[in-house]
Amino acid sequence: MNATEESWSNIHAAPEQMLWSAVLETALSNALTHRDPEEKRRAIKWFEEGGQHFKMVCDLANYEPSFVQKRVLDLIETTHANSLN
Repeated sequence: MNATEESWSNIHAAPEQMLWSAVLETALSNALTHRDPEEKRRAIKWFEEGGQHFKMVCDLANYEPSFVQKRVLDLIETTHANSLN
């Protein structure tokens, strides 16, 4: 299990929570590593905007949207900075 999977996984979560956590994990993966620049940009924008759908997914995954948004945007920034080095 990689660091991203560890951060989202919860063995005691309901199947529905695990599903929505997987949605967040997929969006994060797309924001960090998607090969298509447009898809990558869309995923980053989804986290940046933190709109209604983002908040709904976080709620269904039982995560605080503002916490997820801050952590993910920090991770995206760090990853981007590291790729420039």
